[in-house]
Amino acid sequence: MDVQDTAIKQQFSIPRIGMAPSAADAAAQSAPATGGAAEVVAEELLAGFAAWRLWMILGWDDIRQRYRRSVLGPFWITLSMGMFILLLGVIYSRLFHTDLATYLPYLSVGYIVWGFMSQVTNESCMAFQEGARIIKQIKLPFSIHILRIVWRNIIVFLHTIVIYIPVAIIFKVEPTLAIFFVIPALFLVLINVTWVALVLAILTTRFRDILPIVGTGIQIAMFATPIMWQLSSLSGRSTLIAELNPLYHLLEIVRAPILGTAPEWQSWLVAVVLAVVGTIGATALLVSKSKRIVFWL
Repeated sequence: MDVQDTAIKQQFSIPRIGMAPSAADAAAQSAPATGGAAEVVAEELLAGFAAWRLWMILGWDDIRQRYRRSVLGPFWITLSMGMFILLLGVIYSRLFHTDLATYLPYLSVGYIVWGFMSQVTNESCMAFQEGARIIKQIKLPFSIHILRIVWRNIIVFLHTIVIYIPVAIIFKVEPTLAIFFVIPALFLVLINVTWVALVLAILTTRFRDILPIVGTGIQIAMFATPIMWQLSSLSGRSTLIAELNPLYHLLEIVRAPILGTAPEWQSWLVAVVLAVVGTIGATALLVSKSKRIVFWL
């Protein structure tokens, strides 16, 4: 019995399909739902957050399995991303005629945060397929599979954000009181990536063509978002490319305070509106499709 099976059976033991359920369980599964949307939200969403020990264990186990028999483990990501950022910083600072001391900290924070958001988005497309064995055998809240992906990428993010520490020391980026804005900013980013992950997981389970579309979209969005280029390099109406891009605002509320400045209020507004509207929309989608997901696998 592996770590995942042990953790799951310690908290949940209700069969879903495929494991010869008892007569009582079969009757419960075949009975029509009577609780409506509130019951679905409680069983599939809130219960997932309550089972935080389970998805944290699953996320940790994913990281351990990914880097099994590796000496440095997840720090290989830190080294590879650090080398990539350094090389990219040296080349692009010359292309954009920007001082390396200003450009490299900007690039470091932006690319690391972008890496977290894009990785969660990519991996979420296969969230339910990845957990298909569990979903078909045990009745777990679907949100657990989403939170598992978010958590394991938080672990990777914590490994990669240390890249910024030597960059800040070398180029003398001094922290200011604005650094405290990072806490609510990261919270908003987590809310937004979580609802996006839930939506994509459901849609990709139903329509498998969503996966390559998302991959292509992320590549395009990377070049359309101020990550490797700065907003100050644009002028006039060209700035609308960034200002109308919600990804820019999510990046900026995290990047600006780390670099020592307070984010603009427009960025906060966009992040909050996205979090509220997106969470409501994702919850509505989960309520309407929760009974069908297991049959799409």
